[in-house]
Amino acid sequence: MNKFTLIACLACVSALSQAVMFESEPNDTMATADMILRGGPGPMSEVALATLAAGPGDVDFYSIRLVAGETLTAITTPLGNATFTSPDTIMALFDSSGELRFNDDGGNGFGSAFRHTVTTTGMYWIGVSGFGDRDFTGGDHTELGDYTLTVSVVPEPATMTALALGAAALLRRRRA
Repeated sequence: MNKFTLIACLACVSALSQAVMFESEPNDTMATADMILRGGPGPMSEVALATLAAGPGDVDFYSIRLVAGETLTAITTPLGNATFTSPDTIMALFDSSGELRFNDDGGNGFGSAFRHTVTTTGMYWIGVSGFGDRDFTGGDHTELGDYTLTVSVVPEPATMTALALGAAALLRRRRA
């Protein structure tokens, strides 16, 4: 196998493991959440531009299917002003039984961040709201503005090992 073929194969695997993520209203509840569409079981990372809307506070929900052992990382970055402090977001991760993780102010500025390794395969929901809306129902906040949501998923070690062994086999076959 030549170098071009190897690069093409790796590009295809990379493209298959990516996701599509967007925000569209209404996505104010878990039932109306925007789905994060994954291209495969491998690692993925995606960034979406979203908005906490005016009026009564807005809540944004995103759903994603995760496999036991995968680690999900989610980060919001406020874009409403030059100091990256508006809107002041809060964020939580939910499964069908309730809240798993919560974060308010994940670092400098007023963005939020969390990392969670799931133990059960199934649907999960990321909720983003404004400061003050701790229950994520009804958007009880006054925050307004654009933010980015960055979501990444890393497979459990067994999948990463299988991917590495497959790549090693391709390289070894080339040398033989």
